[in-house]
Amino acid sequence: MALNMKMNLDKKSLIQIVVLVVLIAVGAGAYFMQQGGEGLDFISGLFESKPATTRAPGAKAPATTADKKPGAAPAAVADGKPKADVPAIPASPAKGQIHGKPFVVESSSMENGVLTLRFGKDVNADLEVKVVLATSPWDVPAGKTFKVPGAAGAAVPQIVLAWKEPGQNGSSEQKFTDKYTLVLDLGQEKDKKLPGKIYLSLPDEVKSNVAGTFEADIRGFRIVNGKPDLTADSVDTLQYLAFHDLLKDDKDNKLEVIASRDGRYAQPESPGANMSGYIEVEYRTGGGPTAIQRFQFEKDGGAWKIARTIGANQLDEAHPLQTPDAKASAARMLAYLAAKKIEADVQKKYPKKGLYEPGLATRHSDKFKIGVCEASYKLDPAGEAVKTAYLFRQRAGGWALDRELARNEKVDFDTGRIVKR
Repeated sequence: MALNMKMNLDKKSLIQIVVLVVLIAVGAGAYFMQQGGEGLDFISGLFESKPATTRAPGAKAPATTADKKPGAAPAAVADGKPKADVPAIPASPAKGQIHGKPFVVESSSMENGVLTLRFGKDVNADLEVKVVLATSPWDVPAGKTFKVPGAAGAAVPQIVLAWKEPGQNGSSEQKFTDKYTLVLDLGQEKDKKLPGKIYLSLPDEVKSNVAGTFEADIRGFRIVNGKPDLTADSVDTLQYLAFHDLLKDDKDNKLEVIASRDGRYAQPESPGANMSGYIEVEYRTGGGPTAIQRFQFEKDGGAWKIARTIGANQLDEAHPLQTPDAKASAARMLAYLAAKKIEADVQKKYPKKGLYEPGLATRHSDKFKIGVCEASYKLDPAGEAVKTAYLFRQRAGGWALDRELARNEKVDFDTGRIVKR
């Protein structure tokens, strides 16, 4: 993940950091500045769109209706229950046919204003329907009904179909912005689930459609009761925490975020351990020199927090929150040992250099008790990549670094021998 966007902030409030996160998430303007109180109407305006609120079961959301002008095509609206002229939605689980293939909703999610209905277990679903709602990215539109009766209008959701073609690794897509019929009735959030029912009829040649009920997992960074939801598993959550940390001691100087890179989070390998995350931020404050700060995160007590920071000459893989032991997977152990070796060598040979764009690819053989980690990294963000490979042997105490392979050497995993390239 590389978000090369320049933005300036003064520390006025946490809302500004939230706005920055949202701007990055949706790819909005490449430059945003708050100075001497100017532009605060813009910030308050963003939050007038009512942040998502978690309500008790049975509580009713206030009904809202989009403004309609005489002669204008009706927009997507949120006005309670569908009227009599709207197609009835069956009370059974949502299904239909997409791109001429039977479609059954096996999983669904709501993230950053996008409802996704999926059929298939792989990363690229066999069939997928996305309803891109015209809501704030951090808002969960609980209790709202969106209706599009076939004509285009203001703030109409975009519909995206995706399907797999035989022999293709990725998915094909088709988008619709008008001439379709949609009724999307969303219930109240409970336990990060958003129940709903949908009727969708599309104008493609095969008349793709889906109708019925679903329960969507709520994902992504969001605002709940005016506060960031730090329980959300999202790179945006990690960005929020990182920017907040950089701003906390900088009340007078502007923070210029030059880039936010390599944001990620992962489940723990060990039972009972916390999830971990990482992000790198390149920035400057008060017109000073560029600096890089790397943040490591953990999800503790159900909420994300900064675990620690590491410097530009340190690698995330060399400083895991949990040091891998004999029970760790070979891939994790080889990456850890290789990262430790790279970090130590660079700090010794080039004490003023950093480590950038690291890449670690591992392969091993339990039969021959041998492993390799192919590594690449830069000593300067704009420099050439350094490439090397490390040989490991599995001994009685576990995996151990044997040596660095020569450029003309490689491991033949069919024989376990070191051969010439």
